[in-house]
Amino acid sequence: MDWALILAWGIKILSLFFVILTGVAYYTLAERKFAGFIQDRPGPNRAGPFGIFQPLADGIKFIAKEEIFPKNVSKGMYLLAPTISMTCAIMAWAVIPFGGTLPAPEWLTTLTGVTTIDLQIANPDSGVLYLLAISSLSVYGIMIAGWSSNNKYSLLGGVRSTAQMISYELPMGLSIVSIVIMTGSLKLTDISDSQKDMWNILSPPGLVAFFIYVTAMFAETNRLPFDLAEAESELVVGFHTEYGAFKFALFFLAEYMNMITMSCLTTLLFFGGYNVPFQLGAGSPYQAFIGLGFFVLKVLFFAFLFIWVRWTLPRFRYDQLMKLGWKKMIPWGLFVVMFASIYTVYWKEGWMKLFI
Repeated sequence: MDWALILAWGIKILSLFFVILTGVAYYTLAERKFAGFIQDRPGPNRAGPFGIFQPLADGIKFIAKEEIFPKNVSKGMYLLAPTISMTCAIMAWAVIPFGGTLPAPEWLTTLTGVTTIDLQIANPDSGVLYLLAISSLSVYGIMIAGWSSNNKYSLLGGVRSTAQMISYELPMGLSIVSIVIMTGSLKLTDISDSQKDMWNILSPPGLVAFFIYVTAMFAETNRLPFDLAEAESELVVGFHTEYGAFKFALFFLAEYMNMITMSCLTTLLFFGGYNVPFQLGAGSPYQAFIGLGFFVLKVLFFAFLFIWVRWTLPRFRYDQLMKLGWKKMIPWGLFVVMFASIYTVYWKEGWMKLFI
């Protein structure tokens, strides 16, 4: 076995895991700060300058709190639920391409013999299918949490979430299928590279697919205005009502990880991924770093959109949520698949000439 190569992969995976956890921690701080701004209050400002150590304080609190198990819970399933949610959230990051290829630092080359680093853990030919499969599995964490907690509010939250995620996976999948039709590949790097000349959002079917995808994205991540699985005013906090300490922290981190994952996927599918607009910096030795920087900026915009919408729009009623999903989103999803097929065969080349 090539132990040097295994070591290089291990370093890359651990580095990405550290970046993810750090990013998620400060994403929670960003949301609390922005919520404070909207509500005309300072937000967290006690732990360190401007509250920058608040995520660290929260982490210590979650780890140090006493673990409590409610009476009559199904203990094995009760502990399995947050594990499933967190595992699925982490596994989704394995196929996200954050950029091109970077030169390896000298110390890594000396240690492992690796000279370049691909900014992606794995690049399977069916990367889109992998992400859809992982997002489908994540519903089990919420469903099992609601059932195993022996709490009627938790159970209602689990049932709501199951119906909601199944309902909105269909339009989300159809919107992604339209992008796959236009690009001709299920590989995320191919989808990103196909947008060097024109982003998918600038094509007519891409624009329609984008609005379908974004709406389904909020429902899939259980965020306002579609947070019916939690619905504090109705179900206490829904499926994780009976969870506290580190078990709650796993659900909490998984939710924010999924939001960042969806922001990455939106960038890759519709906004060129790590491709720089107008191919700025092409041929530069720093091209990969420039691409990574633009990718991060795009992702930050959509991550901010999650926060902005949460503190702006009211929650839908459950019947409105279901009606929108089945009577509006799915028909539009079927339409955009047909539209993308016709566009790809007859209009794509002529349309692209308007932007090249």
